[in-house]
Amino acid sequence: MRKTRDLVGLPVVDLEQAQHVGEVRDILFSPDGSMHSLLIERAGLMSPSKIIRAENLHAIGEDAITIRTRDEIEDFRDETGIIRSLLGGDVRYVGKDVLTEDGMLLGRVEDVYVDRELHTIVGYEISEGFLVDLREGRKVLTATPDIMLGADAVLVPEGTELTEDL
Repeated sequence: MRKTRDLVGLPVVDLEQAQHVGEVRDILFSPDGSMHSLLIERAGLMSPSKIIRAENLHAIGEDAITIRTRDEIEDFRDETGIIRSLLGGDVRYVGKDVLTEDGMLLGRVEDVYVDRELHTIVGYEISEGFLVDLREGRKVLTATPDIMLGADAVLVPEGTELTEDL
């Protein structure tokens, strides 16, 4: 399991030319919770947002992400409006309140956990507030199909409880 926020800021290196081609700015997800792509920022370029699709990633290391060739970088277009992001955009995870369907606030999403291969969301790191985080640590919400990400909140079924870890 890996925290997706740890990927933000990592350099992206093209293996064909051994060249730095950008830096990860955000992680994009499909509605089913699978990783869609990495949104990258290219230094000094005033151009449309660029992405690298998940299937085009060669490796994701602790210090860098590698791709086979810079040809795998493409313009980002979300004509359907269904792509969700970790940090930015209209439909994002981080910073959203987590509410049960019966109106109980569980906390706020601070990070998203994905499986080791970065294929699917497996959980969410939840803050219950600064003081509670200091005293007890952050909690985890295990990902299930009935969790709904909306424009203003993440809705979970009644009776959902946070855990210490996945």
